[in-house]
Amino acid sequence: MTFAWPWVLVGLVPVAWLAFRYRRGRARRAISFSSLEGFSDHERSLRQRLLWLPPALYFLGLATIVVALARPQTNQLATRDVHEGVAIMMLLDISSSMDMNTGSGKSRETRLASAKQVLEGFVVGDGGRLTGRPHDLIGLVTFARYADTVCPLTLSHDALTYITREIEVQDRPNEDGTAYGDATSLAAAQLKMYESMQNRAKRSSLVPEIKSKIIVLLTDGENNCGNHLPIQAAAMAREWGIRVYTINFGELAGPRSVETTLGKVQLPDEMSATEATLRQMAEITGGIYRQAADVQSLRAVYAEIDELEKSQLKPVAIVQKNERFAPFAASSFLLLGLYVLLASTWLRRAP
Repeated sequence: MTFAWPWVLVGLVPVAWLAFRYRRGRARRAISFSSLEGFSDHERSLRQRLLWLPPALYFLGLATIVVALARPQTNQLATRDVHEGVAIMMLLDISSSMDMNTGSGKSRETRLASAKQVLEGFVVGDGGRLTGRPHDLIGLVTFARYADTVCPLTLSHDALTYITREIEVQDRPNEDGTAYGDATSLAAAQLKMYESMQNRAKRSSLVPEIKSKIIVLLTDGENNCGNHLPIQAAAMAREWGIRVYTINFGELAGPRSVETTLGKVQLPDEMSATEATLRQMAEITGGIYRQAADVQSLRAVYAEIDELEKSQLKPVAIVQKNERFAPFAASSFLLLGLYVLLASTWLRRAP
């Protein structure tokens, strides 16, 4: 047993001093009498034998009050599993080019529909390779000409998936475009802001712990508008310890045919400007760059990211202190109550 306020136990010293003074005071004669020889054969009654009880109850009651005021506590060691999750900002291209179809035959659907389907599986699981991220903070930024935060970092993944399903292609001419430089900057700033908030409230259970911060950027075109260049945004993310995973969900570059004097010549694959930019963004921040052409390959890319960024479960030892002052407080009231009752009735002394 330990005490929260052990210095209060100093109060036991004056209690012991009062008990000592009372004992010495009772040892002195109250009434002078010539001789007690005539009472030597007189047997003491039960009441006489118990006259010591009221003062004992009184001083014991005072001692238990002092102990109760010192707040006695017992320590209980327990372990709790704490999840260290990943803070993930998902960046989704909603420009008009995302309305193009992918796949073939009956499975043809728009790029945006395929992206939303896989993104939802990444967040809550799809029963296959994607198992979901229940312990991670996930937010969503959409972008065309402008970048918008449609869902901030949250653990409410049901709300996030509902919002994702309602996203549509931005097909208005004055808002169409591809500004993933701005989107990356916005996502990086939000992750940095959350990190600052976490540092200010480290011991608060309202702010989940995160072990890493990542951005998953999905686009199908070249950055052609916005205030921030993609490489500048990637440099900002690197400065704040954020990894950027980039996914090119557009048409993949293939070999080119060039007409020469000797006829057509097949040139090897040439890296497009979009591919070069996305690859450089990933390399700068320590992420990876991948290409996807349909929903199956896109799901494989998200599954790879899911494997690379795992949440951690670690046991934390917690010492729980249980207050034990109540029994001492109840005992003191009981002891003092008995003292008052006995000293006023059956065991009353005079003088």
